[in-house]
Amino acid sequence: MRCRSNIGLACLVWGLVWGLVWGLVWVLLWGWPAIPVRAQGIPLPTTAPAGEPTAATRRFADPEAGFELELLPGWRSEHTVENDGRRVLEIIYRDRSQSWLRVRREAIPPDCADEPHRCLAEREATDSLQFRPDFQLKKRERFSTSMARGTLLTFTFRRVGKPMTGRYYYLQTDDQTVWVLRFEGETRFHDTLRYQTDRLAYSFRPLP
Repeated sequence: MRCRSNIGLACLVWGLVWGLVWGLVWVLLWGWPAIPVRAQGIPLPTTAPAGEPTAATRRFADPEAGFELELLPGWRSEHTVENDGRRVLEIIYRDRSQSWLRVRREAIPPDCADEPHRCLAEREATDSLQFRPDFQLKKRERFSTSMARGTLLTFTFRRVGKPMTGRYYYLQTDDQTVWVLRFEGETRFHDTLRYQTDRLAYSFRPLP
């Protein structure tokens, strides 16, 4: 009985040694077998959660307001009601604290014949914007698109104690009309959105 048990033990040891040797040879020749990603604790890629903006842009048109533009991811249109009962279209980025846009069509007054877009920008800064708390005009620059010549005002002010940034685009599309795209938002958000507000302004088109 002892002889048989010794032989069995020897066979078992020999099998283990032989298996280890072949295992080392396999690793040296072919490398370790791949471990599934989920087994490593790394989550597999999934689709974006519902409600999250995708990389796609979409065309937005408002026949009542008379314009269209391209909405970037994260931007949406929304109507608000003013105190006088008027419905006003706003285009909002995520929430109103980050950025919101209102668009208005302005007729060119007779005394603004020389560069009407610049004239209207300077007039608004002097007549109304400068009376906002802590108003500071940061920059006035030219801003032209394929459809319009224009002026861009960038300024800061304070609203209910919060630092705010305004970015107003004055786009002259013909000899009678300047469209004003008024973007405002909290400075901590709005200052990072210059590329996006420029993109929306570049895509702006008056409807026929």
